[in-house]
Amino acid sequence: MPRSISCTILAYNEEVTLQAATEEVVETLQRQYPDREAEVLIVDDGSSDATPDIARRMAQTYDHVRVITHPENLGPGSALVTGFAESANEVVCFHAADQQLPFDEVAALIPLLDDHDLVIGDRTDRPGYTWMRRLSSWTYITLVHNLYDLGRFKDFNFLYLYRKELLDRVTIETTGVFMPTEVLVKCIDLEARIATATVTCLPRRAGVATCGRPSVVAWTFVEMIRFWGLWRMRKLLGF
Repeated sequence: MPRSISCTILAYNEEVTLQAATEEVVETLQRQYPDREAEVLIVDDGSSDATPDIARRMAQTYDHVRVITHPENLGPGSALVTGFAESANEVVCFHAADQQLPFDEVAALIPLLDDHDLVIGDRTDRPGYTWMRRLSSWTYITLVHNLYDLGRFKDFNFLYLYRKELLDRVTIETTGVFMPTEVLVKCIDLEARIATATVTCLPRRAGVATCGRPSVVAWTFVEMIRFWGLWRMRKLLGF
């Protein structure tokens, strides 16, 4: 049974919401799991606003909060990779500073890791998505379903909780939005035990989403196809 918890908060120009997001994570973990060791990692992904100052203040306020700073913006995938690498505890989860997901719902899924290696969250909706972002999301999910035979998962790019021992067996090769899907594919190849759960997706409380930028969308599809080629070649060669 995994006991200790590491939660990464992803923050890029989230000065309006970062303090509330950090307090939400800290207070929820203390309330729901008071007997478990916990750490909260704020990954500042090269913010240009007051996000770094707020992150440092949170680390000064809570002794189990620490800050990792990227010198430039590398994207949410890279921020997650940093959080995974820096996480020291047995359960690894993450929370976006835009607070589109109530963290109490995330924390409530932690007991599923008693009997599973990985938990995937399925969004109830996608509020605030433009028609273009909905189209790109549908296209992405359809391609992933077909390329990687993941049709049994309705949604796989919003929420994950992992056993750290599973993550430690995965070599991550992509750094963009596609990265969590890469990890999922590799975890399936490792015969991980996977649970799914429905979670609430809320509108962003502030700021602007970066995942829908044309450059981000284009790079996501490039990484998806490139990784598929490598993945298929390895399967054919037996490694």
